[in-house]
Amino acid sequence: MDAGIIDSIGGLGLFLLGMVILTSGLKDLAGGTIRRMIARFTKSIPTGIATGVIVTAILQSSSATTVTAVGFAGAGLLTLTESLGIVFGANLGTTVTGWIVVLFGFKLKLGQIAFPLVLVGVLLKLFGKKRIGLIGFTIAGFSLIFVGLDILQEGMSGLAEMVSPESFPQDSWWGRLLLLLMGVGIVLVTQSSSAGVVMALTALHSGAISLAQAGALVIGFGIGTTFTALLASLGKSVAARRTGLAHVFYSLVTATLAYFLLPVYVWFWEEYAGPASGISSDIALVTFHTLFNLLGLLLIVPFTKPFSAMIIRFIPEAVNDQTERLDESLLSNPNVAIEAARSTLVDVFQCILQLMHKLFTSEVTREELDEEFAQYHDTLETTSHYLRQINVTGSDQQTVHSSQEVVLALDHLQRLMRRCDEMERLSSANENQTLSRFVDELNEKIQHLEQTLNNGFSESDEGTLQDFWENWDSQQKETRREFTQSATAADGQFDNLLQQLDAFRWLTRISYHLWRIVHHLQGARLISNGKQEQAPAAPRETEEA
Repeated sequence: MDAGIIDSIGGLGLFLLGMVILTSGLKDLAGGTIRRMIARFTKSIPTGIATGVIVTAILQSSSATTVTAVGFAGAGLLTLTESLGIVFGANLGTTVTGWIVVLFGFKLKLGQIAFPLVLVGVLLKLFGKKRIGLIGFTIAGFSLIFVGLDILQEGMSGLAEMVSPESFPQDSWWGRLLLLLMGVGIVLVTQSSSAGVVMALTALHSGAISLAQAGALVIGFGIGTTFTALLASLGKSVAARRTGLAHVFYSLVTATLAYFLLPVYVWFWEEYAGPASGISSDIALVTFHTLFNLLGLLLIVPFTKPFSAMIIRFIPEAVNDQTERLDESLLSNPNVAIEAARSTLVDVFQCILQLMHKLFTSEVTREELDEEFAQYHDTLETTSHYLRQINVTGSDQQTVHSSQEVVLALDHLQRLMRRCDEMERLSSANENQTLSRFVDELNEKIQHLEQTLNNGFSESDEGTLQDFWENWDSQQKETRREFTQSATAADGQFDNLLQQLDAFRWLTRISYHLWRIVHHLQGARLISNGKQEQAPAAPRETEEA
């Protein structure tokens, strides 16, 4: 086998190894920070795009960014619109790799400098503590990229004597389509569009292919990289599948635009900005890569809402599947798995509030809702099993705290469900003026929570529920004495007294559970006003809840 082919294969292998090590090191080093960054800043299309660009530039992997977006969407941490922003930004962020290669690999020739840095990185990994070791791992990966690039460049230079642009499909509509498909195939094999771009840049730099041919390959690389996110979304929740499909559609739209833009761009470069202007062909290629991704972004952003609506029509909502977020593949990422469980509990809580409101207003009978209550019991049991599988050993304090808060929220939801099984106490409460007022006020709180739940909880919601419970709880002794005096003053009221005392305790416990559910679900959020808030200790319970 020719030495140029061997060097090219080996150089590409080292480059891919460097990319894998670099991405892995950065994810371990700053993974928690990056996840919190995505959750904190992705609140709209513009912030999502910016986040996607920055995260992809940091991780040097658009696939890692889009797979993270798919996972976050599946867990309920991101809406479809928010995840679309990250996908759009990731496509633009992936162009950073080409600029790094051209400016530092080709211009500055960092390959020789990178050799000793590999040793430095490995030594830090072997002998440094955890964080120092991760920094060393990252340095080694970054250095290997340039070592591999240097060897790949040498190999391509040798191949240029045997391979010329005439060896590839020519610059025609059909030829560009064949090259595009070749680009898709290369990414499917290497699982890295960045590696494909580097191959195209190196081949172009050595004269093995022309700018037009390299441009067609790069378009194909952009399409090929969508398969990773698409595969990551298969079998996942509706939100995850929508994000994966949206990535494919968006990349196809961008690729179509680039396909028809390519001949115009090549003509312009050859006529006005070619070698005469001192602009090299590899600079022209990375500029084209950036340009068509930027134009695709500008084209799609104004139509985000209809685009989202189209994706939703392709993948409609699942029917009564509250546990679809509890995907076992998320268990490898405790933060995302915890958020999936939290989002599931929020859904169940909202449904329980709706049923409680109907029961409090006598809109339906208990018998009519037994089947729904049984479904929510099953969902809580499934969530409990899922939470037991999340391993937070070795996680940071914030992750451990969020896990504990979700477990406590689940506990109070299960106890609230048990209280809902005792709705016969409601009739006793309605026979007493004081308790009837308690019921009306509690129903107002339930209705308010039901209406505001979609927008998330606020500190005011939690504070209102806490004040409501503390107010009625503080009245227990006085109210019991009042009930007892009324019963002893009238004959035959002993049974009513016991029922009303029981109803009072029952209403007090429901109001307590509502407050604590809101408190713990809010405390379990990955991000709260830019930082994780430590929950205050729960008040000591003096009676069985």
